[in-house]
Amino acid sequence: MRSSQSGQANNLAQGKVVDERTGAYHSEMDFKLDEAIPVLERTPVVLSALLDDLPEDWTRVDEGRDTWSAREVVAHLIHGERTDWIPRARIILKQESYRRFDPFDRFAELKSERPLRDLLAEFDELRSGNVATLRGWNMKEKDMELTGEHPEFGAVTMRQLLATWVVHDLSHIAQITRTMARAYTSAVGPWTAYFRVLQRDVTQ
Repeated sequence: MRSSQSGQANNLAQGKVVDERTGAYHSEMDFKLDEAIPVLERTPVVLSALLDDLPEDWTRVDEGRDTWSAREVVAHLIHGERTDWIPRARIILKQESYRRFDPFDRFAELKSERPLRDLLAEFDELRSGNVATLRGWNMKEKDMELTGEHPEFGAVTMRQLLATWVVHDLSHIAQITRTMARAYTSAVGPWTAYFRVLQRDVTQ
């Protein structure tokens, strides 16, 4: 028991989190704004490279009821650029007496029928402006601990908000590629057994 506790402590000291179910661990990173911004900058490029000019079947396929297609994810990301990340960060920076965020409607604008190329271009433009705003604030470490009020979670820090922005991007990129992969679940036949992404009862 003592050996197990020592091993866990060593993992934590190295920034590693142990999965109690499997005994496996994964590394974690501390949030650093100068390391987060390059990910935020690349998301529009990644999505455009993956989706622009694809046959429409790829961008409209979903995983069934109450799931999103690639183009719906892009529409969702656009809405977030307009109403979520920078507006909430601005509320935190102002540190006024009322710091409660407006609720975010994650289903807004999903059904836009605008051409996907237009959606990708708008996302790129909005993200470029938001990253420029973020850089322009020239925030210091002390600013990362300023707080706002989330309508569900209560007090949250600037650090948590900006880290969530990055994870939000990465999770939706993963969602898009998972949805596209699963469109070929039947097509790959027996090779389904080799791909965790196609095994819907397996936690990704």
